[in-house]
Amino acid sequence: MRVAVVAVCFAAVAVAAVAGCSSSNPSSSSNAVTTTAAPIPAGAAPVLLDKIRPAVAALEAQLGGAQQYFEVNATVTLVNLFVATDDATKAVAYVYDADGTLEPPAVAVPASGPTFAASQMTFDETRVMALTVSQLPTSTFLRFSVTGADGGGVGYAITAGSSTGTEFQISVGPTGNVLGTDQLTPTES
Repeated sequence: MRVAVVAVCFAAVAVAAVAGCSSSNPSSSSNAVTTTAAPIPAGAAPVLLDKIRPAVAALEAQLGGAQQYFEVNATVTLVNLFVATDDATKAVAYVYDADGTLEPPAVAVPASGPTFAASQMTFDETRVMALTVSQLPTSTFLRFSVTGADGGGVGYAITAGSSTGTEFQISVGPTGNVLGTDQLTPTES
């Protein structure tokens, strides 16, 4: 129940932050809501956020050019890259580890959904997780994901875990503004 309350509180802060940004007069409210946080220095994010672009560069160099991706995500230990193949009907997974090694590809598996090019990843590495990390200091951050969005473009999401085993996903913009939250299936203990 505590996680649900945390998620609801976080969502309320996010809604308040969005509502707080709607006024063109910054002095119109005495209850200002912080919608930014101090940037996270390069290499200090709770996941390998700063390894995403090098991972993409290494993969595209190995494959001989730009690719289309279903998803690229960073965890605490590695970056996963899911490359769209066969007219986006299959995905090939690649792993780029913290030491900068691109592992051999997995076998292609059936896949579907929106894809994106690396050039569409416009997130600010120092800011995209900063607000969420500052607002949820006791959470464990599991993953930062970039996925293709319906209608084109990309979506960014941060997956966080609580001490009770529940995970939730925070959708953010490229500079870390919170767009929404979803509670995910509880993890097994």
